[in-house]
Amino acid sequence: MNFSRKNYKHKKSISSLMREIFKNALLITLILSGFLALAQDGSNQQAYLVHEDRVKPGMVEEYEQVSKDLIAACKENNIQELNWMTVSQDDHTYLYITPMEKFAELDVNNFSFLADKMGKDKMSAIFDRFNPCYDEHGDYVIYLHKDLSYQPEGINPNPEGKYYRKFMYDYVTPSDEKGYVEALNEIKELFVKKNSKMNYRIYSTGFGIMGKYYLIVIEGEDPVKFETLAAENWEGMGEDMMPLVKKIRARVLRSDEKTGWMRADLSYLPKK
Repeated sequence: MNFSRKNYKHKKSISSLMREIFKNALLITLILSGFLALAQDGSNQQAYLVHEDRVKPGMVEEYEQVSKDLIAACKENNIQELNWMTVSQDDHTYLYITPMEKFAELDVNNFSFLADKMGKDKMSAIFDRFNPCYDEHGDYVIYLHKDLSYQPEGINPNPEGKYYRKFMYDYVTPSDEKGYVEALNEIKELFVKKNSKMNYRIYSTGFGIMGKYYLIVIEGEDPVKFETLAAENWEGMGEDMMPLVKKIRARVLRSDEKTGWMRADLSYLPKK
């Protein structure tokens, strides 16, 4: 399922770029090895295609209106081949997230179904309105690690009523990754032991991103309730948590934090 909006009209499509990349035998090996790892551990991992737009602060209102107009066009034409969840982060980054089963999906432009129904010129006119809103955007793959995540009632990226998000990015080097993952497992064991009320999900980077980071996503009802729960959770962990935090920090190259919201108004989940 390809949600890419990048370069739809004016430049090479992601399909063309992927075909060029596939000519490189080394990259083919790396991509296929990642896909095979996913296939062998399908119960514990879920791949997602992410389209990221870094929107200019002064263009946020216009950008969101164009996004809503695109969704309206998809609804009006009953486009079943597209679906995405949307996140808006505090630095005006917008993430469009689509579940992905295989890399062959990257070679299919599902917006062609919209173009066929509403007309290519009309659809291109919508995409043209995005262009002034950002200078940087692109596509990449991330993996949800269900086995590292803590969500006792079942893994759900978008639980009802909890739309506030904190995003914690931990960048790791290959030499530290094994120890980092071991520490994540220990933290999960502690959360289970303490029956923590704070849920989190762990993601890691895949194709399309240089370097490696693990992303910890924690949800809440709103910022105030989130911070209250975080304080209660920290207190409930007692003295067991700090050694694990130190163990994590010792294996992280650098860390970044963002906050944001799941945006139902900017998401498209067609009715079947």
